[in-house]
Amino acid sequence: MELHDLPADTGPERYSGGYSAHVLGGLSRRTAEREAAFYLPYLRAGMRLLDCGCGPGSLTVDLAQRVAPGAVVGLDLEADQFALAEARARERGARNVTFRQGSLYELPFEDGAFDAVFAHAVLYHLSRPERALEEICRVLAPGGVVGLRDWDFAGDVWHPALPEVDRAMQLAARTVTHLGGNPAFGRTQQAALRAAGFEVVGLSASSEVFSAHDRAPGFAKYWADHFLVEHTELIQQEGWATETELAYVRDGLHRWGAHPDAFYARCRCEAVARKPEA
Repeated sequence: MELHDLPADTGPERYSGGYSAHVLGGLSRRTAEREAAFYLPYLRAGMRLLDCGCGPGSLTVDLAQRVAPGAVVGLDLEADQFALAEARARERGARNVTFRQGSLYELPFEDGAFDAVFAHAVLYHLSRPERALEEICRVLAPGGVVGLRDWDFAGDVWHPALPEVDRAMQLAARTVTHLGGNPAFGRTQQAALRAAGFEVVGLSASSEVFSAHDRAPGFAKYWADHFLVEHTELIQQEGWATETELAYVRDGLHRWGAHPDAFYARCRCEAVARKPEA
């Protein structure tokens, strides 16, 4: 699938993954040691940190413990997730973290309020990531550090090479794009950061792996029974797939997830940048 295969943005911007119990369960298993490994060396005790698109808070709480006693804020548009986030903070004894509803386009904080800002798998969902980065730059103190981690669909690899999996990922990319996002944003992180006034200090990439030994069935279930079901009406209305084809794709995803050699590596591009001192 190439960039020219993707449709123009024609729909309302929102998180495409949904908020089902299965989705929130998957988000809750994220850890700073894995998802923020590229960013952790830049953090130190006492930093004021903002976690953008915090979801159910697993990364936020991990980061809060890294920078304690520095104050940490988890920000998300969907406040219903905060009950899970606050429960996790209590369980972990993280008293330096709070959660707040808000938009990255209008961050509800004063200029220079934070020393560090983290955004995991957020900016590729946005139609105006440049606006979000301008706001992140505003709320960072001079010398503050931002860490980004985003999907780039063209870097994904999987085995066995079932055509249903390829079709599912094509539909996913089209859906994300239609809802205002950019599934190829990962490769543009450096350019976007520089345009927003940051000094890029680190670029890397890693893969989130789902295998027969770890999470492949759950990964298949997410795409087959949650993402494609959530967006069935849109997919059919736009003429991207028929009901029969969707059933074929969903069945193929489950067969892939049950395969003893199932392997999927999702490409995550990573960037670290600083706000200039002056």
